[in-house]
Amino acid sequence: MSQPGGTLPLGFHAGIIVLGGISLLVKKPQGRNPNHLQARGLIEEARRQFLLGKVEQSEALLQQVLSINPRETQALVALGIVAAETGRLDIALSRMAQAIEADRTCTPAICWMSYLLLHDNRLDEARQFAEQAIAMDPRNPAAQAALARALARKGFAAEAITAFRRALDLQPNDPVVLYELADLLLSQRVWLDATEVLTKAVRLSPDPQGLLRLAYLELRLGRIDFAEKYCARALAKEPNAAEIHVLMARIFTEQMKLEQAAYHWNRGFELDAKPGFIHLERALSLSTMGQFDDAINELKQSIILNPVQGDAYQALVFAKKIGHDDQPLIQQMEDLLLDGGLKESERVSLHYSLGKSYDNLGDYRLAMEHFDQANALNLQAVGNKVFDRRALADLIDTNIEMFTPEFFAKYRNAGITSDLPIFVVGMMRSGTTLAEQLLTCHPLLGGAGEQTFWGSSEDQVIDFARMTVRASKLSLVANQYLDLLRTICPGFPHVIDKNPANLQMVGSIHIGLPNARIIHTRRSAVDTALSIWMTPVNTSAEFICDKGNIVFAYQEYMRLMDHWKAMLPKDRFLEVRYEDIVSQPDITVRQMVEFCGVEWNEACLHPERNERRVRTPSLWQVRQPLFKTSTEKWTKYDPWLGSFSELKGLS
Repeated sequence: MSQPGGTLPLGFHAGIIVLGGISLLVKKPQGRNPNHLQARGLIEEARRQFLLGKVEQSEALLQQVLSINPRETQALVALGIVAAETGRLDIALSRMAQAIEADRTCTPAICWMSYLLLHDNRLDEARQFAEQAIAMDPRNPAAQAALARALARKGFAAEAITAFRRALDLQPNDPVVLYELADLLLSQRVWLDATEVLTKAVRLSPDPQGLLRLAYLELRLGRIDFAEKYCARALAKEPNAAEIHVLMARIFTEQMKLEQAAYHWNRGFELDAKPGFIHLERALSLSTMGQFDDAINELKQSIILNPVQGDAYQALVFAKKIGHDDQPLIQQMEDLLLDGGLKESERVSLHYSLGKSYDNLGDYRLAMEHFDQANALNLQAVGNKVFDRRALADLIDTNIEMFTPEFFAKYRNAGITSDLPIFVVGMMRSGTTLAEQLLTCHPLLGGAGEQTFWGSSEDQVIDFARMTVRASKLSLVANQYLDLLRTICPGFPHVIDKNPANLQMVGSIHIGLPNARIIHTRRSAVDTALSIWMTPVNTSAEFICDKGNIVFAYQEYMRLMDHWKAMLPKDRFLEVRYEDIVSQPDITVRQMVEFCGVEWNEACLHPERNERRVRTPSLWQVRQPLFKTSTEKWTKYDPWLGSFSELKGLS
């Protein structure tokens, strides 16, 4: 992969210039004139020498071409590539400028000029050249990719993603552009899209780092078998890469294959050159399994080896309750924030960690100051993305207008009559993870984690423009989903899919799987909003770092959930309140278990005994005995609520 910021490992061929993995035709020396034939032969030999690593010989041959015709664009562009490949940026820029002067319609030279200017951090000029190339040839994939890179570097992530997708529409199988798009999607936390793009990229070009990133994503999504598969492929390509051994160790640890995990942890320690890295990774794996004491010891060791690790502090603070004995840790984090060279991501983690620390200590003013700063930095990190309120309201309007009793009646027999799935939905931080943790204590209820299946599949079965169901695909998609659940939780009569975002897909889920049960967890509105503000959630939701946007999103969410509650049969839709779960579990948890269609089991009152993996930010809280301290928490933050005050009184 070629990336601005280092040398450019790009090649050239006779008649073709390769830019970022995209081949661009350049006019070959024409005719049967002896000079033209000689130039063509020299260029071909220069290409061969270049591929053999003989840069000086390649350059000398291209200079011979220019002695025959000083305006030969292919030779000029090729010389620019050679200069770029060997780190001589000024010469590369000069050669591309000469090529453009010789032929102002030479799109490859213009695209290269954009790319080189980007490499030189001249972002506005890079964008101008990319736009010039597109104006000349809108269907040139390299021009679209050049614009995408310039936009991405300028911080216009949404526009860059669109431009990358245009490039891929024109050249679908370009692995470099796919990798670049995946990286951009990851930076924007669009996890599902990033997974799809990366999957295609590694199929075309199985780069070890791409395989590793894909394995991490699959692990994050709870698809541990896929994570193991991609990690094994990465390890086969780079058997001495510490980070790959570490990820494989995490995967085996979470599968309780401890002997295999130990081998990879040890290999990681032998190969690792980054202080504290493996201790942090080990701690993250232990935390997901609820082994917090061991995780805390690993985190402390990680911080000793590398005191400048925002992620390690965050994992440590969120794995325990902070007390007065932790004052040295708090001071260490405060001192670290004064370091001007700290990465923004590290600062975000430290602000969340300090916010949570001061919250535990009862200093709510100081806690809110740190949470405010964490969210402000988070918003900057994703390019100050604008949350489109109108788009969300339109989406809710469409669902309410479309999914009526008449619509459901029309497609009553279109789906698959399986009661395998149980969906837990709700606004994030409303108690969905707790509900899942309680229910999966039952021996007959499997836990699939947060599956993104319906978010990526709904458009296959619902035509929102025509307000119809694609009945021919509905059964196929529903069966694919059932197969997925059976793969993740083999042998269970019911499997819980706890993805809060599925609340937007309730209509299509009910049509595709009419016997599926849906549990909606509801929590005090202001407590929910405050919890979103105080928690480092990994999500692509664009409303989370702005209080006013959180308020708007919550109001729209309730409008939609009230609609689903009115539309769905009572034996298919159950609404429970978080406050009732923690205050009267004997009644509320029993109600949930009965709704799931299984007999009562006392284990469901003891989430702290559940050994299944938890990956959400609630991983520590949901492994504690049921407690009420998170109810009406907003009253402690009343003076600093800001826009959240609008949610007072909403349940």
